[in-house]
Amino acid sequence: MSVDTPAGALRLPPSNFRPRRRWPLARLALYAALFFILVWPVLMLVAGSFRSAAPGFDGAWTLAAWTGTFDSPGTGRAMGNSLVLSLVSTLAATLIAAGLAFLSERTDLPLRRGVTPCLMLMFATPALFYALGYAMLGNAYTGSANKLLQTLFGAGAAWFDVETWTGLITVMVLKKASVIYLFLIGPFRALDPSHNDASLVSGVGQFGTFLRIDLPTLTPAITGAILLGVVAGLQAFDMVLILGWPQDIDVVATRIMSFINGAAPPDYARASVLSIALLAVVALLCILQSRLLGRRSFVTVAGKSGGRRRIRLGRARWPLAALVGLYLLLAAILPTGSVVFSSFQPFPGIYEGYSLQHYRNILALPRVVDAIQTTFAVALLSGFAAMALAVSVALLARALPPRRAALLRFVSLIPLAMPGVVTALAVSWAVVSVPGLKQLYGSFWLVTLALVVVVTPFAIQVANASVAQLSPELQEAARIAGASPFRAAIDVVLRLIAPSFLAGWFMAAIIVSGNLEVPLLLRAPGLNPISSVVYSLYSSGDFSAASALLVILLLAKAAIWGIAWAGYRAWVVVRSQRRRRLLGVLAGGSGAPLSRPAAASA
Repeated sequence: MSVDTPAGALRLPPSNFRPRRRWPLARLALYAALFFILVWPVLMLVAGSFRSAAPGFDGAWTLAAWTGTFDSPGTGRAMGNSLVLSLVSTLAATLIAAGLAFLSERTDLPLRRGVTPCLMLMFATPALFYALGYAMLGNAYTGSANKLLQTLFGAGAAWFDVETWTGLITVMVLKKASVIYLFLIGPFRALDPSHNDASLVSGVGQFGTFLRIDLPTLTPAITGAILLGVVAGLQAFDMVLILGWPQDIDVVATRIMSFINGAAPPDYARASVLSIALLAVVALLCILQSRLLGRRSFVTVAGKSGGRRRIRLGRARWPLAALVGLYLLLAAILPTGSVVFSSFQPFPGIYEGYSLQHYRNILALPRVVDAIQTTFAVALLSGFAAMALAVSVALLARALPPRRAALLRFVSLIPLAMPGVVTALAVSWAVVSVPGLKQLYGSFWLVTLALVVVVTPFAIQVANASVAQLSPELQEAARIAGASPFRAAIDVVLRLIAPSFLAGWFMAAIIVSGNLEVPLLLRAPGLNPISSVVYSLYSSGDFSAASALLVILLLAKAAIWGIAWAGYRAWVVVRSQRRRRLLGVLAGGSGAPLSRPAAASA
């Protein structure tokens, strides 16, 4: 006698099944790590604003910093500059980004497939590199673009000066547009074509349909992008430090830095007060952004309703393509080319005697070799630590009740509201307040810890996206089979998310390697990553040497990226070949092609 046993007869427990073993020690350790890394620095930052001494020194409790910080005219001017810079650059960048997303995703623009890769490269380019590229391109006296225009059209005054308010805002708009574009491209791509069909059938034209149907649908995403841009503008540091310094343009982040590195003795209390004010404003904007984005999915994601039909641009195709090309020229090609070109010049403004001498000089300096080693060590360690912490948070959040999981995610995103300068200051207060950890102050490990905090929000997003694709039943099946929680996480989860983990690790390392705020604030004798050395060379007037070091850094990143990509592709090929061989062995052993278990019957 035979009995039919379809594949669905053996069912795993429902997804809300929770084994009895809770792995309490690991959870407590993770909670403690999150509290010390993310919550404790904020608490100590608040406490430090009431102290009269620097971190690690004896002092009195006082309100002097709170009463004196905002009375300073420089503080009010810095806050006003931050607000103007953030709002103006964000609005202009959002218009450009929305236009690029519309043209690349909704129209038949020529060469539209190249827009997204170019803007992804711009997004991955550190702000320090971008600012230095434009400083060497548009300097009023030695900028290569000004020299070229003066040669072509006659000598005279500089055609433009990037080291002004107009130049600073323009460069920020070009850079910020790439960030907002990557935020908007998904909603533009996910628009439901059926809504457009109904509008077209009723007699409304293509552009009228976009304005009446698509644009209202995209309003939450665009609003969220604007808030994201405002937050990024309030946290601006690198570009203002490079391009705004000649005109004495001061913003909140540079003001915080001046309280510490520009005062004698350093005024940590006032820096803490200003950091708390910035943190509060950014946190409110992040909460508002989260609320808006939480309502985004129901208006942009729809079921399958056929392929996307693109709007035909007609005669405007090539003029619009030329405008997109002009943006890519200004935003990507010119600053990169400026840095590369400057690295071969003997001196800025000298257009003869090109050589590789700056590369030889740079590589012969012991501090540069140490900087390269320090940068890679800090980037790899902090990137790995951030991704490991993020994966742990993502796995733990799935096992918690909804409210506790939401609280855990909120805590893990606290650094999103903290600019690099604020993070460095908060971590300093946190470390020196713990007995036995004061010796970390000014060390390699303190810089690494601060950079872990800086990059954790990015790592959290990568980890959540990869873990969300895994069914909870996979771990539950391993637990039922007798595996411990740790063994189930290693054998099931980590193996499946390994490619995403490695990609997140690499991207986090790239972000860390270009960070300038943390090394400048937490500088220590003998600890200078590449970003600090580049800024030091540029500040001392050695522009060509700074360019050569930046090119070396970018080439190293490109080489690592290529090796990682080649390794990933090789892993995919080997895995595919092993799977085909296994299927071939199974098919050969049974003497018949493989079929689905559900279709078989006894």
